[in-house]
Amino acid sequence: MKRPASPIKSALEEVDALRRLFKTTLDRYAAAVETDLEQLEARLGAAGEAQTRDLRDITGLLRMLDVNPQKGRRRDLKKIEKTLEDALDIAQRWENQP
Repeated sequence: MKRPASPIKSALEEVDALRRLFKTTLDRYAAAVETDLEQLEARLGAAGEAQTRDLRDITGLLRMLDVNPQKGRRRDLKKIEKTLEDALDIAQRWENQP
């Protein structure tokens, strides 16, 4: 007959599963942000003189970003994501310009 697993062992296994889930989620999130950063870099590299004002706006957005990476807070990640989203929104307008 099989003995039931101890509650401590079961709880530790669940913590380990949670750790793996967290790391996988974090890796995928980081990859998505990296993809957005590469897309922004490509758009900025292809910008022309007509986008000078927008380039200044994007530069201002990026410079105004105020985060403290040493604390590792979710709100800092949200600020980074929002800044990147705003910069991409500006750069995507260039596709609709003649």
